[in-house]
Amino acid sequence: MPSVVLDYCTVAAAIGNETLGFYRYQNIRYAAVPTGDLRFAAPQWPPKEDEVNRGHLVSEAVDCSTSEDCLYLDVWAPANSTGKKLPVLVYVFGGGFTAGSKIQSTPEGLFDLSKEFIFVAFNYRLGFSGLANGPTFLHEGGTSNTAVWDVAHGFSWVRKYISAFGGDPNAVTASGFSAGGSQVMFQMTRFNGRAEQLFDQAYIMSPGYVPGAGHHQAEAYWQNVSSIVGCDAADMSCMRKVNFTILQDKASDAASTFNYQLQPRVDGDLISDTYEAQLYQKRFNFTGPVVISHERHEENSQNTTGVNTEADIVAELRMYFPAITNDVITEILKLYPASHYESAGLRLSDIRQSFDLTGKDLALTQALHNQTWNAMVNLGDATHGTDQYYYWYSTYSTVPANGLATSENVNVTIARTMQKYLLSFVLTGNPNTLWAKDKIFWPKYGNLTNTLNLNTTMNIITDDLANDRSLFWNKALWY
Repeated sequence: MPSVVLDYCTVAAAIGNETLGFYRYQNIRYAAVPTGDLRFAAPQWPPKEDEVNRGHLVSEAVDCSTSEDCLYLDVWAPANSTGKKLPVLVYVFGGGFTAGSKIQSTPEGLFDLSKEFIFVAFNYRLGFSGLANGPTFLHEGGTSNTAVWDVAHGFSWVRKYISAFGGDPNAVTASGFSAGGSQVMFQMTRFNGRAEQLFDQAYIMSPGYVPGAGHHQAEAYWQNVSSIVGCDAADMSCMRKVNFTILQDKASDAASTFNYQLQPRVDGDLISDTYEAQLYQKRFNFTGPVVISHERHEENSQNTTGVNTEADIVAELRMYFPAITNDVITEILKLYPASHYESAGLRLSDIRQSFDLTGKDLALTQALHNQTWNAMVNLGDATHGTDQYYYWYSTYSTVPANGLATSENVNVTIARTMQKYLLSFVLTGNPNTLWAKDKIFWPKYGNLTNTLNLNTTMNIITDDLANDRSLFWNKALWY
C-alpha cells in the first residue's frame, strides 16, 4: 500500500488499489486525544508517532459519541495523486451535534464520475463533550463549543497537510449536511467574522441547529450534570476525571429531563452571536462561491405530538428560547397564523422548520449579495435528509453499512445529476461547467431569487424562503 510522510507521522493506505482507482488513508490523528486536561479544551496538534499508521489505531467507524479518543480523519485520494494539486472536498457530517461520524457519507459514487479530487472527512466532539458551556464552566477553565473548534482545527489540518496527498490547499470546498452545514457556516462567522478563511468555497445542504438559550440555561445544565456525576461545585478537575461513557450518558439524560438543547450556543468568543444573526449584520469573513440548499418539507409535514393548542406552542417557544418576550411571541404567531394549519402540531413544526433549518439560507444568500446558487430539494417526501441518498448514491461501499445507499429508492438518473452539480462545483467553482449537457443550467440567485427545483424534471423557480419569516429569525429577536 502507498504511504504518505507528514512531519509528525507516516500513514499508509488501509483500503484501495490501482484497479479501484483510489486509496483511503483512514484514522489519521488530526488532533491530540482530548482526554485529561484536554477534555473541554480546544484541540491541540497531535504528538509525533513512531510507528507507521496503517489505519487501525481504532475502528474505522469510531465516533465521538461513544469514544473520547475520536479525533481522526480519513483522506480518500485517487491512485497516483502524489505530486498533483487536486481540488479538495471536505465533508462535515450531520447528526444534530450528538451523533454521526466521518464514514457517514462516503465518496465512492462521486469517484465513479471523476477521480480528479481528494475527499476528506473528520470526526468532531459530540454531545456534552463538544457542547458544554456556561459562566462557571468558562470560569473553571473550560473551552466552550469544542465541537466547532474541532471542525476549525480539521480545516486547518487540511490547509497544512493535504498537499502531501496531492491536494491543493488553496482549492478546498467545504460541504456539510444539517449540523455539518451549520458547522461550515460557524466557520464563516467565528470570532465575530475576524478569523481567517479556512476554505475557498462551500456547498451547504440543509444547515440546521437550534439557536438555543444563553448563560442561564447553560449554567443550570453544567451545574446539574456536575451534581449528577458527583463533582461538587462543578469542579473542572473532577469533571475531567469522570468516566467518558458515564459523563456522556448522564449529560444526555439531563438534557432530556431539563429540556436542554444540546447545540452550539453563543459564548461571546468563538460564537459571538448566532451565525444567521451575524450574516444578517454582515459580521462574517467569507468571499468564495457558495451553493446552499434546503428540503421543501424539512420538518413542516410532520405533526408535533403533544402540541394541541396555541398555548402549547407558546410553551414550546419558551422552552427553546427562555428569554423570549411576549411581544416577540406575538409576532411569531402572526407570521404563522393558525388558519394556515390543520393542527397546532403542524403549526409548531413549520415554526421550528424556520428557526432550526430554512431561515438560515436567506441570511447567507443576502450576505453574499445574492451571488449564490440556491436549490430546493423536492424529491419524494422532501423531508430532512432526503437529498443525502442522492448525493451519496453508489453501487458499492468500502465502509461498514451506513444505510444511505440502500434504505431509500433512489432515482439513479437524478442522483447522478445531483452528483454532477456537486462535482462540477468542487472541480471548477461553478455547478454548471462540467457535464453541461446532462443537466439544466443553474442560474445564480440574483434579484429574481432563482432557485433550482431538484425533482424528477428539474426547473428554475423563485425562492420560497425569501419572506418575512426568514428575515425575522435572522434578526435573533428572541434574546
